[in-house]
Amino acid sequence: MVLEGQRLVSKHLHVSSGFRYHVIHATITTALMSLNRSSLSTIFQALSDCVTALGFDAESMFTRAGLDFSKIYDPDARFRVTEVNKLWRIATAETKHPCLLFEVANYIEPWMLHAVGHAWITSPNLLAALQRFERSHRMLSTNVEIKLVQLQGAWQFSTNVIESMDDTDGVLAGALRMCRMSFGDDLKPLEVHLIRLEPQDASPITDFFNCPVEFGYDENVMVFSSSDLQRKLRGSNPLIAAAMDELINSYLARFDSSDVVSRVREVVVAFLVHGEPDKEIIAEELKLSPRTLQRRLGEQDSSVKKIVDETRHQLSTAYLDQSHLSIKEVAYSLGFNDPSNFSRAFRRWEGMTPKEYRRSHA
Repeated sequence: MVLEGQRLVSKHLHVSSGFRYHVIHATITTALMSLNRSSLSTIFQALSDCVTALGFDAESMFTRAGLDFSKIYDPDARFRVTEVNKLWRIATAETKHPCLLFEVANYIEPWMLHAVGHAWITSPNLLAALQRFERSHRMLSTNVEIKLVQLQGAWQFSTNVIESMDDTDGVLAGALRMCRMSFGDDLKPLEVHLIRLEPQDASPITDFFNCPVEFGYDENVMVFSSSDLQRKLRGSNPLIAAAMDELINSYLARFDSSDVVSRVREVVVAFLVHGEPDKEIIAEELKLSPRTLQRRLGEQDSSVKKIVDETRHQLSTAYLDQSHLSIKEVAYSLGFNDPSNFSRAFRRWEGMTPKEYRRSHA
């Protein structure tokens, strides 16, 4: 469906040059994926606690990133990756801490990871905990890929952040923090490989892992000895772990059922270039009746109008960041017939005109 929509964009998008078209097309694809990825909001209590301890205003950082600070205490809330990436950039720039991710990892607590955290610390051993993490990581973030592979006498745990403008080793650091809370602070990986290039001062990273660390690799990897991963944990409680597994499965089932919002957003992105798609067009694309579509969106406290407005907002900033695109091209790509209508909508979203936004982000 999305590919078909992008084919329609290729056919009908009128811009002044092939280069500009390719910029818009690439931005559509990237922005669409960003809009559909999210992370559990409670995880970001760790970032809040860390920057507060460093003497900074955490709530201000969240607000500037477009996030509701109060949601970090809501176990059912999620933050979109677009705003999360903005938050990390703001926090890193303001604290001037080149290895902030590793500082934040030290503030992670099990309850911040919802049922996954409680299942982790009640697992019989670290191998079972990491296997649970591999199975259920979508509950924590749909922007992460995790893989656990058995080696000769060892296990390799690798992670990848699908979309990030910054460093991608935070998941690895968080996983080691959880492992040490279960196992003890004396847990040392056999080796660590990181995607990031070696910083001028790598000591915060090497001190955190407390083992040989190599930089500039294709993926983020920790290797543990089999004996460490199979040692019985003091917090082992099979009944609690099993109960947490049920909660995780229930959460993921509800999360997947809410996917109708993401599916509607995909159709909206694909059709915006032709104008604002109505409920009938979207229902036809999703093979639903308009009434069923309206009911299912209502169950998620959403609507076609709300999704169109949110999607236009999110795409608008992504497009305006492409300096090669004129504001007229951005307006037409978002389905506005008149650039002045786009300017009024953008002022409502951002409190400034598109021109002012570009100047402030130059």
